[in-house]
Amino acid sequence: MTNTMPLERQASGTALATAFMRAMAAHDPRKEMRGPDYLAECFLEEEQKKPLQDRSLRTWVMANKMAAGAYEFMLARTAFFDQIVERALEANIGQAVWLGAGYDSRPYRFRASLQDTRIFELDAAPTLERKRACLRQAGISIPEAVCFVPMNFETQDLRESLTAAGFSQGKKTLFVWEGVTYYLSAGAVEATLAFVRSNAPAGSSICFDYAALSDEALRDDNVQDLRQHLHSHYADEPGRFGIRVGQINAFLAERGFEVVEHLTAAGMTQRYLPTGSDVKVGQVPALFSLVHAAVAPTNRLPSA
Repeated sequence: MTNTMPLERQASGTALATAFMRAMAAHDPRKEMRGPDYLAECFLEEEQKKPLQDRSLRTWVMANKMAAGAYEFMLARTAFFDQIVERALEANIGQAVWLGAGYDSRPYRFRASLQDTRIFELDAAPTLERKRACLRQAGISIPEAVCFVPMNFETQDLRESLTAAGFSQGKKTLFVWEGVTYYLSAGAVEATLAFVRSNAPAGSSICFDYAALSDEALRDDNVQDLRQHLHSHYADEPGRFGIRVGQINAFLAERGFEVVEHLTAAGMTQRYLPTGSDVKVGQVPALFSLVHAAVAPTNRLPSA
């Protein structure tokens, strides 16, 4: 039975599914496909941990419980965000804000690169509470620089929540918005981007993934399979937002951002998935894209 309890009363199911795929990737027997998130499994339920060590069970789960291309997308997305976050921490950026932190482990995996950066992890209270409990149970200490901020992006004011937690408007900031935009209303997406543009100085940036909408993509068999899988398993977190293919540069420019890097599904497949070997690898579904965008200097904003 699908659980339809609202997220302000339960931990996110899609966030746990993401942690599961990252954990599966970290235990992938194929060296070429192995993922870096060795902490992801600490967030899993005991039943979810069984396929990590049981190869036959793993094969069955991959074939029967995962939508085609979802695993490949997770591998690519993790690598993309890992690189951006690690570079920002090594550069000692002033702040890093996770807009929908889920079970992201980067503040803990990249602990050695953490210098003076202040980190804010925002998500619904039940998800943050469960995350904290899982870290504690696994013996993983939370750095003093990390602040958990309970947040409902549809009903609460982002500026008020972050300011109360100690966020500074004057510091360059990296905003990490992974696996979130799909589930927000267009209004919530607009409000979030407006907050970033108005409250972070030039040189700050935001990275996020989004649904790249096109008639061709929606007819793709893998995309249809993925959408049906998400609808069947996560009815309490329906997909709501996307950006038309080819519109990302204009979309972000109109909102005060300059694209640093943009990857389509084909670009992810080419960059992050192994080729020229005997490893059987799928493709990232055409529905997905990744983008890293910088807050534009005021004099580069488009005229009204």
